[in-house]
Amino acid sequence: MYWAVLLRLRLVPSSGVPVAANQAIFNAQINTQNPDAPTASAIAWSGDHIVAIGSDDQVREACDANTETVDAHGKAVTPGIVDGHQHLFHGAEFAQGLDLDRVTNLSDLRAAIASERKRIGPGKWLMGFALEYSAIGGPYHHSLLDDAAGDGPMFLYTLDVHTGMVNAEAMKIANLTGPMRVADNSVVVVDENDKPTGELLEMAAMQIVLKHAPVASKSDRMAWYAEAIRRQNAVGITEVHLMDGNLDTVDIMRELEEQANLKLRILLHHFVYPYTSIEEVEAMMQTHNLKGLRWQADGVKFMLDGVIDTGTAWLEHPDSQGAGTEPMWPELSLYHQRARQFHDAGFRIATHAIGDRAVREVLDVYEGLPGGSNGRHRIEHIETSPDNTIARFKPLKVTASMQPVHVRWIEYDLSDPWSQRLDTTQCNHAWRSGDIMSTGALVVLGSDWPVAPFDPRMGMFAAQMRRAHDVSYEGQIGTTRALTGAETLTGYTRNAAIAVGADNERGMLAPGMKADLVMWQEDPSKVNPNDVIDLPVLRTVVGGETVFQV
Repeated sequence: MYWAVLLRLRLVPSSGVPVAANQAIFNAQINTQNPDAPTASAIAWSGDHIVAIGSDDQVREACDANTETVDAHGKAVTPGIVDGHQHLFHGAEFAQGLDLDRVTNLSDLRAAIASERKRIGPGKWLMGFALEYSAIGGPYHHSLLDDAAGDGPMFLYTLDVHTGMVNAEAMKIANLTGPMRVADNSVVVVDENDKPTGELLEMAAMQIVLKHAPVASKSDRMAWYAEAIRRQNAVGITEVHLMDGNLDTVDIMRELEEQANLKLRILLHHFVYPYTSIEEVEAMMQTHNLKGLRWQADGVKFMLDGVIDTGTAWLEHPDSQGAGTEPMWPELSLYHQRARQFHDAGFRIATHAIGDRAVREVLDVYEGLPGGSNGRHRIEHIETSPDNTIARFKPLKVTASMQPVHVRWIEYDLSDPWSQRLDTTQCNHAWRSGDIMSTGALVVLGSDWPVAPFDPRMGMFAAQMRRAHDVSYEGQIGTTRALTGAETLTGYTRNAAIAVGADNERGMLAPGMKADLVMWQEDPSKVNPNDVIDLPVLRTVVGGETVFQV
């Protein structure tokens, strides 16, 4: 009866003439993520909205002879997968360079760089990404890679995009010859003689070199963006929460949509730096609630601290090397001020906070805003925090945005650079997505691509097993609770919609909701976690449009 009522409401528009579904799927195992009706066997949509869901017989009432139907043959259907933290456009640009993911030692790194130089030729900028800190085998010095980089400048991003490693030629082009004062506590690393080593910590330092690198043509970049979107559609992604937008990003999304290449939804967060000018802040304010059919600009992203691996995360106590004692915002009061400005203007605030002190500080700031977070604001990453901190998320209505796939860089024996910075308790309380969800707080899952691969199946595995799928050991990292399969899927679907205030139209499958869905060989929330990595994605639908199918 419930479904019948909703069906009639959706199928009779203001004209009074019933509208039949354009497309329908029958004979499926549908995980709706709707607590009121969690399962179904058929679903139908007209345009970009679902008009019926329920049994095969119920849904046939919404169809006519012109309805395109699919027999799922018992395959699974879920809401579309939302990547709750991603850098889509930068990831697409990075992907044109040298992929150093899983290059684990200096010898292999040198070989990869030499091969890339041979491929691109002399004189050109050699760009690489996803470099693991441990691959260097110790402190970085440009002499380790100068000969491998050959004739031309080189810039390598570490896996977390918080450090750049450059060769002598790149430093020469940038006139980088000695210590430099840079913004937001960024660091140009120097040796005992005050000569730059080629290691650049955080964005302001990296920009000293990057501003000299060539910028690809607009047509090339637009093609890269479209291709990255297609690749994400192929693994079931229908929406991303973009965490590094700027004023130009609005134009990019508009153009992609005009070209019919925006095959997923984008929730834009403007990146606000400590050095962002008043004029830029005011310009961001003007974009509030700008939207297209598949994009919206209603968020901002701050970065209160850096990363643990380099000592730039803000910790309650200094790390093993005496670092981690300061935030990335030299004037913390300015972060407070900016947060209040955007809060008052109605923006959703996402704040990067990795260290335990940074997480605590952000919760304090959100709590002090008029009306508090009220379910609007979020903290990104939360790599280590004690019980008394994670207990605050639910009562303060703050979303925890987590990336379980990041455990792929942690060694079981804690010999990795991340673990070596922290004490045993902090290591055991890493990426506490399960513990936070146990408190009843809202947990959203994502990848942080290009920091980690965007394939949500990797994240699903890591969330449930607390290790990467491609490591030699079988034990879990840390002692905190893993997520269940059901919790993991919810973190990628319904919770993601709630976090951005879109749960009235996305995140679950019900009449009136957007037709964003994925067909799988089996339900990813119910398969053995060991099998989810290779689970086939058969069809991806965004707003009623099939954007991928096998």
